[in-house]
Amino acid sequence: MSRVVHIGNLKIGGDNPIRIKGMLKTPFADKRGMMKEAKLLVDEGVDAIRVAVKRDEDVLMAGYLKKEIKVPIVADIHFHHKLALAAIENGFDAIRLNPMNITDKRKIIQIARAAKKAKVSMRVGVNSGGFKCSGSDDDKLAKLMVDEVAKFIDVLESEKYNAIMVSLKASTVNTTVLANKLFAKRFDYPVHLGVTATGPFLGAVVKSSVGIGILLNEGIGDVIRVSLTAPSYQEIQVAKNILNSLGEYDIVPEIISCPTCSRCSVDLVSLVEKAQLAVSKLDKTSKNLPKKIAFMGCEVNGPGEAMQADVGVAFGEAKGVLFKKGKIVGTVSKNSSVNELLKKMGVK
Repeated sequence: MSRVVHIGNLKIGGDNPIRIKGMLKTPFADKRGMMKEAKLLVDEGVDAIRVAVKRDEDVLMAGYLKKEIKVPIVADIHFHHKLALAAIENGFDAIRLNPMNITDKRKIIQIARAAKKAKVSMRVGVNSGGFKCSGSDDDKLAKLMVDEVAKFIDVLESEKYNAIMVSLKASTVNTTVLANKLFAKRFDYPVHLGVTATGPFLGAVVKSSVGIGILLNEGIGDVIRVSLTAPSYQEIQVAKNILNSLGEYDIVPEIISCPTCSRCSVDLVSLVEKAQLAVSKLDKTSKNLPKKIAFMGCEVNGPGEAMQADVGVAFGEAKGVLFKKGKIVGTVSKNSSVNELLKKMGVK
């Protein structure tokens, strides 16, 4: 089990829940747009938000966002150690540094001392793209990544600074998994998981899900950030679905549904899409929400799967049979609205 590190008042690591981090993509010139995006991520369920800090004036964004955003704000810093110092001074809850482009030991020590004094945590994050490593030797690249992080941690620890998190991201699943496994054998700092530069949307979702899922299933990982060439809210949605599939996230009910076949006599695709929208609007603070809702299209596997969910419906030729906690509780016509279905299934 990893040690506990704070991002502001958010606890990372130990036996705390796996956290979801998002990153703003709106240009700094559009401050209102950045605030709107941040609020959207909060509504989607993000636990912390990262902001790419590139210029001196960008460090003021923490104060601006914190006027209306209550989740911790993290500064993503590259190349310039003075930006890290300014971010700490201007109220960011954590900073991310890249050992590949902030390498001067004296500057690293200066940042560590400032962060320690301000009680600001730090993510030490390396990406595989920072290494001049040709070929497809996953083991070699993974070791190089861990060694680079270890050298940076040595400098931080020399200042008795331990508010450290680490990320080791590659553009391939294999290297990402190997690097994080190697790191977890040597250190107990919380790990921020993700696969970087994942490519087009569908492939990116698959890569992220496989890479993050493998590591979480082996007990490695305390924070996840799904990286997509897509709107940031979709990254949060994918992250939630990854955690949900592993039983690590029960704030939003999980919908399970069959893939349909020629036996299916209902438009299950449209039904599930409507159900997903309806479920997303449910009161997430309610203690009565089911953890798993099933929508099944025929009588072959449908009843079994529906009965295993907290609530579910299995459609036959004439009607759908409703199940709750493994028992039949009623029927519903094919033409019933999703809201009626959810209501009859005890979901409010």
